[in-house]
Amino acid sequence: MLSQFLNPWTFLAGAVLVSVPIIIHLINRIRYRRVKWAAMEFLLKAQKRMRRRKILEQLLLLLLRCLLVFLVGVLFARYIGGCGGKEGMETRATTHLVILDDTPSMADAWRRDDGTPTDAFGEAKRLVYEKLMPATAEATTNQTMQVMRLSELDKPFPAKTDDAKVNALATDAMEGHLKPLQVSTVRKSLKDGLDAARALLGNAPPTNAKVVHVISDTRNIDWTEDGDTIKGKLTELKDLGVTVHFIDVVSPARKPDRKSPQSSNNVSIIEVKPRNRIVAANQQTDIEVRVKNFGSTDLKEVRVDFYLNGVKDTIPSMVFSSLPANQEKVQSCQATFTQTGSRDRPLDRFNLVTAALATVEAGDFAADNVRHTVVEVRPKLQVLVVDGRVDKRDKQEGDSFYLRKLFIDSFGGIDWVATEAPRLDGIDLRPFTTVYLLNVPQLSAAAVDNLDRFVKGGGGVGVFLGPDVKPEEYTARMYKDGQGFFPVPLSSKEPVVLTDDQKVAREIAFGKRVILRNPTNRMHPALYSIYTNERGGTAKDSEVERYFLFTNIDSYWPVARRGSWRDSESVKELYCMPNEKPIAEFEQEAKDLVRAVRGKSGDAKFEKARKFLTPLLRSIEETPAQVGVPLSLLARHLDQLLCDQINDGDESEPVLRDFWNQPELAEIKPLALQLRDKAKFGDPLYITKEHGRGRVAVMTTDAGGTHAGNKQWTDWPSGKGSPGWVVVVSEMQKYLAGGGGEENLSLGDRFFTEFEAARYKPSTVRHLLTFDPVKSEKPAGGLNPKALGDQALDQPANAVDAAPDAPRRPFQLSYADAKVPGAYIFSLTRLKGDKDPPGTPAEQPDYAVVAFNVDAKREGDLTRANTDDLGQWTDKAPLHNIEDLSWIDQLKQKPTDLSSRRWLYLLVLLLLIAEQAWAVRMSYHAKPEDLDLLAPSAAAAFAHTTAAPQVQASEPAVSA
Repeated sequence: MLSQFLNPWTFLAGAVLVSVPIIIHLINRIRYRRVKWAAMEFLLKAQKRMRRRKILEQLLLLLLRCLLVFLVGVLFARYIGGCGGKEGMETRATTHLVILDDTPSMADAWRRDDGTPTDAFGEAKRLVYEKLMPATAEATTNQTMQVMRLSELDKPFPAKTDDAKVNALATDAMEGHLKPLQVSTVRKSLKDGLDAARALLGNAPPTNAKVVHVISDTRNIDWTEDGDTIKGKLTELKDLGVTVHFIDVVSPARKPDRKSPQSSNNVSIIEVKPRNRIVAANQQTDIEVRVKNFGSTDLKEVRVDFYLNGVKDTIPSMVFSSLPANQEKVQSCQATFTQTGSRDRPLDRFNLVTAALATVEAGDFAADNVRHTVVEVRPKLQVLVVDGRVDKRDKQEGDSFYLRKLFIDSFGGIDWVATEAPRLDGIDLRPFTTVYLLNVPQLSAAAVDNLDRFVKGGGGVGVFLGPDVKPEEYTARMYKDGQGFFPVPLSSKEPVVLTDDQKVAREIAFGKRVILRNPTNRMHPALYSIYTNERGGTAKDSEVERYFLFTNIDSYWPVARRGSWRDSESVKELYCMPNEKPIAEFEQEAKDLVRAVRGKSGDAKFEKARKFLTPLLRSIEETPAQVGVPLSLLARHLDQLLCDQINDGDESEPVLRDFWNQPELAEIKPLALQLRDKAKFGDPLYITKEHGRGRVAVMTTDAGGTHAGNKQWTDWPSGKGSPGWVVVVSEMQKYLAGGGGEENLSLGDRFFTEFEAARYKPSTVRHLLTFDPVKSEKPAGGLNPKALGDQALDQPANAVDAAPDAPRRPFQLSYADAKVPGAYIFSLTRLKGDKDPPGTPAEQPDYAVVAFNVDAKREGDLTRANTDDLGQWTDKAPLHNIEDLSWIDQLKQKPTDLSSRRWLYLLVLLLLIAEQAWAVRMSYHAKPEDLDLLAPSAAAAFAHTTAAPQVQASEPAVSA
């Protein structure tokens, strides 16, 4: 009831005042007492005759007076019920909160109808101080408004709700605050904004209405990722009585008849990364660039320019000949780095590579057109090699002979450092880019921990097994049920040794003796350069894999096929060996498969496929029954049947691929795939693992040494297949040295790493290395890093139950405040350790570096969310655009109530006149001569001046 009044307490006061006329009337009734008087007896008789009419007249007068008091109370109480006010009109004091989206995509630009340039963020700012605040300032109740940007949710303006009252001065202050602001470089989710809004609205008076205005560009990528979470948070706000409005400020405005609004076209550089994060001076490395066309039209000749330390054309430009709509492409180019650090300028070792989109875009969104990466350049790269047989280290039959020859003769810029396994537990590994373990029997627990920290910190470890390896030690200490850096468990106490018959069968088969385990492995970083050309296209397998025909691997350590490593995304089996089992074991499975395929292929629709199926099925059925035939021959027939891992250009391939895609073959195809994989793939040969920020590569055979009995495990490094070994191991070294980089960290992300507490000082000095090809000129004398100040390292306390002599937990470097794209360098001081060699300085500089960029993969996608989808995600919250602003009138809070109705004032006037007229009529104004008409006896009494009884002055006479 009271909610129907703007001033409910005034209404209650009016209701009480209605009783005043009644009280006065009753008082007038009881202030007289009855006195017997003969003359009055005559008047009483006359009055009784008129009593009914008099009572009605008095009650009517009383009613008029009560009604007048009631209407005046309603007038001041401002009754709004049933007055035809606008639906949803808020009439209470209101707390407004604006969530202003200032993420990079809000820089989407266009031109207004008058030709002036604008962007989504500019329109959002103007909407606040030109529309929202002036409207709320007209409200008749108290209004407050604060603005919080997604990039700085902890800094609302004004800072306090008590200072946010809306008036002309506040509007001017808001305009002065918002106008200079630029779009942020940091991407934030609206879910964070809604959490912050809920917390801030908790400070508002509980009786106030609460309204949140979300001004955004409503990009589809944002809602696809977080829509369900946002919906839940909106439901929580709704349950708290908060009204949420969404305003889409992008042009063209949303239309009711077009659910998918038009979006701007855009091209983004979404990734730039070096093949190696650390290189030797004058050494070439690949720079990989990934570009995506987020638009709806195909593009041609998209050019990317490069700047090395701010200097253009040091790295040749890259041209994407075609870039289809909504597709991405990858290309690589080679770069040579010459700038290294010096004593005076130690940070010059970090070379900033900037890729900039040179092709003019159809749209005006440029935030994602520039991307940075960083490469550390050292005079030489240090490689630590742990040789299992130290006595044969410099001999050709040793374990490291071919690897050292490859690194020193072919690579250049490699500082080969040899050591022994017992010393590995105390060596400082941070100066090294990679560590190789060659036929090492076992490692101590301290050495394993040292390697584990090295890999997690970004280092690379390469492992070549051999006859001296103790598999149970590797599995227990290095694999650790999948938690260690070693990727797989070794399954046997003895290595696999091929028999003479198996070797003869291998020669007869003349098939590949090293097999790519999965076609998708061609895109793995350890193999990518083998199977792609400089323009990112696919190279022919035969260029390298033809040497796999001549590779002999006679011994290796088998890997347990079952285990968590099979399901781990961080572990990849790149190459394996062919299955050497007797082919007769597969005879029955082959017959069952042939019978099932023939049963389905008899349909008339498969007549074209039967031309190729008939001879293949016959070969698959008959081959296992042949004596002395290698299993690889059956695998080859199954490959030709499935055509999913071969692309030889034969006319049968497209026909058979279409055959296997038919629904009738849905149940048989998995059986065929399973049989082919069992027949084709043997034990793993080359396995990799991503561990922390580093990488590990394992070869289950050795690196080419000669062992007891003058036997070799493999002739891959030394025989006819050696060119293939050189390529694979060269790419392995590049892969292992390329770990540790955080190439795709976005501004606002958290960079985290750890350092040994006993080996470092607890602070770091930060620097920023950046370059803007649009605003900056060519730097004279090279780029100068900008100092960002010092930062203390965190050190969590040891566990409560830790031993008193337990080592301190490592220092933690955490940084999430990057807001300018570029390379962030953290300089630390490393202390000399007890096991460091003599002559090691007491303090040495050490560095951590990471590149931060705009989140181009998300912010570059300017596709706007579908209106119906938004309705589902927002639970049908009001959605407005920048053209239809009629809804803003509701913010003025000028509701229609009885106080604004003219007829009410006219009614009060008429009632007042009627009350006065009736009161006059009811008053006693009779003349003496009129008494004859009313009561002759009374008139006679007055005419003869009959004396009335004496009464006290305080007690006037009245009839009963």
